[in-house]
Amino acid sequence: MTKKIFENDPYMKECSAIVQNKKIINGATWITLDQTIFYPEGGGQPSDFGFIDGVPVVDVQLIDNELLHKVDGVVERNRVKLHIDYERRFDHMQQHTGQHLLSAVWLELFGINTLSFHLGKDMCTIDLNANELNDEQIRQVELKVTQYIVENRPIENYILPYEEVEYDKLAKLKERPAFVRLIEIDGIDTSACCGTHVTMLGELGLLKIVGWEKYKQNVRLSFICGLRAYSYFQEVFTAVNEVSKKLNISPALVTERFPNFFQGYQTLKKNYQKLYEKEVHQEAINLINEATNNVVECSWEEKTLQEMKDLAKIIIEVGDKVVIFHNTTQKTWIFASSTSQLFNVSTCIKVLKESFGGKGGGNPVFGQWIGEVDDRHWNELKKQLLNE
Repeated sequence: MTKKIFENDPYMKECSAIVQNKKIINGATWITLDQTIFYPEGGGQPSDFGFIDGVPVVDVQLIDNELLHKVDGVVERNRVKLHIDYERRFDHMQQHTGQHLLSAVWLELFGINTLSFHLGKDMCTIDLNANELNDEQIRQVELKVTQYIVENRPIENYILPYEEVEYDKLAKLKERPAFVRLIEIDGIDTSACCGTHVTMLGELGLLKIVGWEKYKQNVRLSFICGLRAYSYFQEVFTAVNEVSKKLNISPALVTERFPNFFQGYQTLKKNYQKLYEKEVHQEAINLINEATNNVVECSWEEKTLQEMKDLAKIIIEVGDKVVIFHNTTQKTWIFASSTSQLFNVSTCIKVLKESFGGKGGGNPVFGQWIGEVDDRHWNELKKQLLNE
């Protein structure tokens, strides 16, 4: 059986080990060792990554009580050097410890139990046995969690015989082992757990709840700890700071002042939309009046895709019209027709793609194509499609 060094010393970054066995499973090489610092996936926590004698370890699994290391390459020596990705390891230690603390506080303050835990690449979640949460509960939980972190209480891990563990600590175990590993946050929580954790609460630094949603019959709450929380805070602070500069106010006043600014913005947006619709409608009328044989064809260098679409929709609603618009800078074409009998847009785009490449699509009366075609070939194709 492999000695699990990470259970007693999760801070160890390197060690030596003896290769005991190698297996080929589904074309991949898996190695067992006499001892390891690599944590296997389990308990909601992903596995460690790292190297065995310089060969990447890309997965670690505990299968039938055998700890297997999946390597991306050939490990030649019998006595090997192990090196874990410690940045990943410590991040997992912070997140997993944070989950224990967060779950304990939800239970302490509101009697809400945690049903499951997932440690994701960017975000962690716990599923709570509740129908909904509110902002005041979130505030109280975050405050209590922060107070505990500041107190920097110690965290211990130890193993007890199954019979000596209190019943409520065994509820989440899927089987009955001879011994149970327990993680105890001094005076706050004791839980059965196989994961890696920090040894002092102060190492969490910060825990931030970033949202919650209803999930099945319960609530799924998202949170982050430690360096993840710091990075999140920096992103939010940068965003708020940029907004405060635009509004020429202190970052602390953004929440107070932004509603008035947004209301003004919505009013300006509505007024702009009215002016835009009026101008587009007038431009459409001008283009219709300049049309030749009911074909409205025009090219621009700067006309936006949305403006071309809006113009085309207005024109074909008049009836008996074909629209061909082209933005020469973006090499984008808009085709539209009042009826597919007059001009089949789908056929046009299909021929263009088959003959000149590019990309695009649409339906028989409206579509777009991005590509290039010279004037001679386009005029020949246009005559065929318009049956001129």
